[in-house]
Amino acid sequence: MSLKRTSALLVAGFIAFNVSGTASALPQYGEELQDAPTTTASSVSFSDVPSNYWANTYISEMVTRNVFAGYPDGRFRPDKPISRAEVAKIVISAAGLKPSKVNYSSFNDIKSTDWESPFVETAKDYLSGYRIANGQYIFNPDKPATREDITVALVKLKGYDVNRLADRSLIQAMFKDYAGISESAKNYVAVAVENGLVSGYQDETFRPQAPVTRAEAATLLWRAYQYGNDNTQIGGNNPTTMNPGTTTPPATNPSSPTTPSSPSTTTPTPDTAADKFTVETLIGGAEGNVDGPVRKARLRHVVSMAADNNNQVYFLDDQESKVLIRKLDTKNGSVEKIQVDSRFDLDYKDADGKVQHIDHKYVTPTKLAYNNADNKMYMMTDDAIIYDITSGIQAVAWDREYRDDYRTRRNTAINFLTFTDTGSAVYSLGTYSSVWETELNASEPAQPQPIADSVLYESLGLDSHASAFVSGNTLNVASLDKLYRIQLFPAKVDVVASYKAETFDNIAGYEGRLYGALGGDVYELKSDGGRKTFIEADDLTYTDGTALSQLDQMTFDSNGNILFFDFATHSIRRINL
Repeated sequence: MSLKRTSALLVAGFIAFNVSGTASALPQYGEELQDAPTTTASSVSFSDVPSNYWANTYISEMVTRNVFAGYPDGRFRPDKPISRAEVAKIVISAAGLKPSKVNYSSFNDIKSTDWESPFVETAKDYLSGYRIANGQYIFNPDKPATREDITVALVKLKGYDVNRLADRSLIQAMFKDYAGISESAKNYVAVAVENGLVSGYQDETFRPQAPVTRAEAATLLWRAYQYGNDNTQIGGNNPTTMNPGTTTPPATNPSSPTTPSSPSTTTPTPDTAADKFTVETLIGGAEGNVDGPVRKARLRHVVSMAADNNNQVYFLDDQESKVLIRKLDTKNGSVEKIQVDSRFDLDYKDADGKVQHIDHKYVTPTKLAYNNADNKMYMMTDDAIIYDITSGIQAVAWDREYRDDYRTRRNTAINFLTFTDTGSAVYSLGTYSSVWETELNASEPAQPQPIADSVLYESLGLDSHASAFVSGNTLNVASLDKLYRIQLFPAKVDVVASYKAETFDNIAGYEGRLYGALGGDVYELKSDGGRKTFIEADDLTYTDGTALSQLDQMTFDSNGNILFFDFATHSIRRINL
């Protein structure tokens, strides 16, 4: 059977609907993502899709019919954006086509040996590629599929004659963002809306370029099987009719080879060979110093970054002559500066009991760190003053002896700043790779106590990219090329591992583990000196189409997502895990 003939048919074990004419009425805004019928012919269980989840029925139907699958860990990941390669796979499954293994590729960015190649080659008439400026034809397999992508694929899959049926005036009147729909897709969107496949949102937008989640893709596929006049089943079976308004999902054909097993015996399998993680830009994209809404905000060079438990992202922005303290509010999408003003002034008594005054004009922010023990964000300066910058500005720790000759020791790198379970700060100064511990928030700031340094322990060599965490009486420290275990009392330094073959670009700690970044790859550094791949660069997809080359100032938010600075685009970006 030819591909052209198959494009007019929806199969894969579905009972068909032979409804004369198009949908009886245009869909209402937001209709496509409303709750599905509560009665269903099957039930598939996933740990992250509770029974009251809005797309539970849609997902169950699509999984039962082997169009979608879950993951070996028992999750479906409904809110994860679905990639274009994954859409190619489910389109082929929905059409009942057998993917063709070929020894060539129609697209410059896919090799014939790639897992998605058979699906993409078979689905290319439904989900086309892009011709770029240098003449190459690409598919963007890892890029999240957009609503426009899936709408075009569904209309082609159902075999509608868009040249004859399309009425653009319909969607031009319906959607405020009509202009954002690609010219080549407008006829398809018009036909899809008129036939009830898609409806848009309550705010009267279609959002053509918005990424589609796995749950949304399942929903749209379910609706494609419900509406329209061409869902004729292959295989000689007589078509079954159903009113498009009927709320009972289609029953499974018992004779179909795709009849599902009982949910209790169904083992979810991945949709792809590996997890794909999206990378998105939170702020930036061009060099500058602009606060306000993230779409306008600009930054220059982030030298330290940390997120609190509300995922407010604090970062230090090096603006040549000074370092700015800035905060990204991810909830309302805005950026603001924290002014280094008189609140940062410090009066203290030196070793002789004389009062010394440090003016804020000489304060240089150097390192940020979040303390989970007291839920506060701390900032350390280049002369070893620690400030609480969460609620008001307050100096909470400093080294009086160090401060006495700070003018000759300024611009010292702070290798790392971390905290014990009780809230004490542990930090390293770059001059001698020295490690210190000091009490925070005491009524009278305590004098920091030395733990280790490179003079006493020749094996200790840290750098400004080091990261650390305290576990009991042990400080675990990773530099770009070594992993240390430092016993706090009595002090003892052990080199756990040395990564001589390759130096990491950045190190970060999260929930008692250390991670090293190398290019776009991220590794978990094991306590025995081994390492395990955490993220592979090939598993990253880019919502903004801009690939990364290096994760600088890597840190984690409270949800376990990776935040990093991308110097090439002067932006803060996030890998969604």
